[in-house]
Amino acid sequence: MTRPALTPERLDAMLDGRAKPAGNPSRIIWTLPAIGRRIGVGADFVRDTIAKQPGSPVREIGGRYYAFEDDLIAFLRFENRNDQG
Repeated sequence: MTRPALTPERLDAMLDGRAKPAGNPSRIIWTLPAIGRRIGVGADFVRDTIAKQPGSPVREIGGRYYAFEDDLIAFLRFENRNDQG
């Protein structure tokens, strides 16, 4: 019996938004400059563009911006996939 190939889309469907295991927390990236460095853009772009996108993982609390690294990367991958098709 052969199984279908595991694609990113198929994995997403299988996981269906389930949370990560408790022993695997995502790193928090604090400040706009740090978020920008992680993804190769400037702080202004993070604040003025990415943070304003629907579903953006960039959040503000007490005047400071932050994002969970895993969520940020997943968001950018998803946005890139949507832009291509």
